[in-house]
Amino acid sequence: MTENLNNYLNFLNKEQREAVENVYGPSLVLAGAGSGKTRVLTYKILHLLVKKLAFPGQILAVTFTNKAASEMKIRVSSLLNYPIDKMWLGTFHSLSAKILRSNAQLVGLKSNFVIIDSDDQIKLIKQICEREKINLKEKSPKYFASIIDNYKNRGIFSDLLTAQKKSKDYQSIKIYNLYQAELIRLNCVDFGDLILHCLKIFKKNKDVCLKFQNLFKFILVDEYQDINNVQQQWLEILSEGQKNICCVGDDDQSIYSWRGADVSNLLNFEKNFEKPRIIRLEQNYRSTKNILECASYLIAKNHGRYGKKLWSENNDGDKISIRGFWETKEESFFVSDEIEKLISYKTPLNEIAILFRVAAHTRSFEDRFISLGLPYKIIGGLRFYERKEIKDIIAYLRLVNNLNDDLALERIINIPKRGIGTLTIKKISFISRNHKISMFEALSKFIENSSNKINIEISEFIQKIIKWRNSKNHINHVELAQLILEDSKYIEHLEHQEKNSKNPENLNRIENIKEFLETLKEFENLEGFLEHVSLVMENISNTSGETITMMTMHAAKGLEFDNVFLSGWEEGVFPSKRSIEEKGQKGLEEERRLAYVALTRARKKINITYVNQNRYSYASHDFNSPSRFIDELPKELIEIHDSINIKNDNFIDEFSHNMNSEENYISPGRRRLIQNKKNNEVDWDLNQDFNFEDSFSIEGSRVFHQKYGYGKIINFDGEKAEVNFEKSNNKKIFIKYLQFIK
Repeated sequence: MTENLNNYLNFLNKEQREAVENVYGPSLVLAGAGSGKTRVLTYKILHLLVKKLAFPGQILAVTFTNKAASEMKIRVSSLLNYPIDKMWLGTFHSLSAKILRSNAQLVGLKSNFVIIDSDDQIKLIKQICEREKINLKEKSPKYFASIIDNYKNRGIFSDLLTAQKKSKDYQSIKIYNLYQAELIRLNCVDFGDLILHCLKIFKKNKDVCLKFQNLFKFILVDEYQDINNVQQQWLEILSEGQKNICCVGDDDQSIYSWRGADVSNLLNFEKNFEKPRIIRLEQNYRSTKNILECASYLIAKNHGRYGKKLWSENNDGDKISIRGFWETKEESFFVSDEIEKLISYKTPLNEIAILFRVAAHTRSFEDRFISLGLPYKIIGGLRFYERKEIKDIIAYLRLVNNLNDDLALERIINIPKRGIGTLTIKKISFISRNHKISMFEALSKFIENSSNKINIEISEFIQKIIKWRNSKNHINHVELAQLILEDSKYIEHLEHQEKNSKNPENLNRIENIKEFLETLKEFENLEGFLEHVSLVMENISNTSGETITMMTMHAAKGLEFDNVFLSGWEEGVFPSKRSIEEKGQKGLEEERRLAYVALTRARKKINITYVNQNRYSYASHDFNSPSRFIDELPKELIEIHDSINIKNDNFIDEFSHNMNSEENYISPGRRRLIQNKKNNEVDWDLNQDFNFEDSFSIEGSRVFHQKYGYGKIINFDGEKAEVNFEKSNNKKIFIKYLQFIK
């Protein structure tokens, strides 16, 4: 035993030490950002073992990731200088699997059961739906998987659910029951079953339940704010024996409700556990005083919280800088310039991060960094041009541009699904090689002398490609992309995915497409854009050295950097309009917690940016307001640098004068603006909502709508336009959701 084991408590501050030494009874440790919660958990395990209050096998320590469990085990082992392999340390799922292996027969399984992944889960549900003759176009297997997962997260067993045939839940409950029966037959479980089966065992087998209650003398839980209802039940049952449970969490950092996390478990701790002790860790070791003051001031606006105030012995540090820009390119130019300054001050790239509310917003930064040769990586997601939906639409454009592009054709011939499977594609490929022709030419040969369903789909696909290729000569590349998205029903395909899945990746796909269309506007033609993409994909392969980090705010939790840029602080983007519409006040408070998490990732410096122009201006004529969260920051601790030129009467003159010296850095739209100014042809539109006094000024205009496609305005009442869409009935649409086609 090392000398440190005699004075290890001296390495803790007063509150940390209190949390470590308080071992009996239930306790909740409210650990603020950067307050040393990992140290508390590690030293608490150490304390239990050093004081011989428990053997390793009598301690149950629950973490949220296997990585966190492994790191904690290594830390404790290194402090003790001997292994603690017998300790029950892991995630809810890994620990439940261990319990279930030794008691599998009690729920109709064998001990060698297989844990299936989400892909196998979808396949199994699809088979069941097909047997039950359920229309998968209305409700996909992913939809039913999401419903089943929701039931399991709430601790609801399938055999306890019943519903009348006319009930809206009847179909889902039936699939849930059939799915569970099939899993048992196959000796399989999904991830939700691991915990749920344990609950069933504990509730129906008192002897087994008592065995584990007596075994676990002390229970420790990390990231308690992120647990769901079934995990809460699991903890309550196991802690009922010895009643020594210590949960560490932060209600101000609960940001994962979309995956089942329920902060009310933490907020109701005093109701769920008898006479608990509440300990607050408020000393922050990470950030400057100004950053902490801003974060605390913001989160205090929330009502659903215990309440705590972070403080630090660090220096005051810089004020938070807030800058508004007219467009996204300005924003990315500013951030890249600031990063260049940091590099000149010898700041490591690994200490620079850019955080976004929406993953799609990385695109303008990626393009800028690539042009400057600044290495970057995206954590928790793909680079913009590597995302599935972006690669899909690029493949469509590649094929229309070059009918010999076999790789592009193979990618999108069955996206959205047209019933053209792998075997059919192999046959087409064989014809292509055998006749030494492109796969597109081989399609026509494949469908000769046959009119089955697949061949009809292929024939329609050929006709669409030819139509788009002909249209390429009459419309610009942005309109071409919009036409392809409409005719191929790709947007409908994404909307269906969004509706039937709670996967946040699916929720962002349409946003990514909007951002993609904005990207196209920066190029004169399709060929120029496709060449740009090729160069981008070639240049992003090397990220082995130090890199700038880009990620969503959700992915940033638990990380920290010296310099943090927070992009996209616009109302409707952040806080998310979707979150507020779906969850009301709860949604707003979770968005504010997300802002708190973002702010507390920084050690030294924070730059917040927002863009005045709508990021998806092709589909809207809104003028963005800065996020309400900016208004909620303490005025004395922030520096606001707004797009004041927009407010000045001499905006065009100043803009033209200031930009003349750096013409190479001006976007195509701005270059045209400056040239028009020189030619006295300025026609300036601030991109706000339309306000036409005479309705005849837009009646008869051709427009594009993201969902309904192309049409002509036949009536306008000042707010809404009645549009006769080419492929739909007449619709009344708010004017701001229409793009005017010249």
